[in-house]
Amino acid sequence: MYNAEAILHDGTFAMSQFLLNIDSQEGSFASDIAPRLGTESTSLFRIIQSLEEKKLIRRIPEKDDKRKIKIVLTTKGKQKKELAKNIVKSFNQKVEQLLGKEKLLDFFETIDKITELAEERSKNLKS
Repeated sequence: MYNAEAILHDGTFAMSQFLLNIDSQEGSFASDIAPRLGTESTSLFRIIQSLEEKKLIRRIPEKDDKRKIKIVLTTKGKQKKELAKNIVKSFNQKVEQLLGKEKLLDFFETIDKITELAEERSKNLKS
């Protein structure tokens, strides 16, 4: 559903997720965003490249360590981030109206526990 919505606004769900994870004022390092999205480095590179081509972000190399790249939102990027944020909030409000706050909180608690379990299992498999 989110991807269908993103396509209407010349983007993808992954691009929207990336925009939502960039600090609007200070920008963010790609290396900090990657773990939150759980994407492979090649996918992350493609997302960054697409966002840059659409003039939604700029890449700024760190002064002390040129390997670290800070991702900064452009004015257009900030607008797209706000749009994505509003779409997510609107959908969440509709879900809350349909299910009620208690069921929604139970759902998020359950999802958090499942995510915790999955991350623990993944960590154990890598060991």
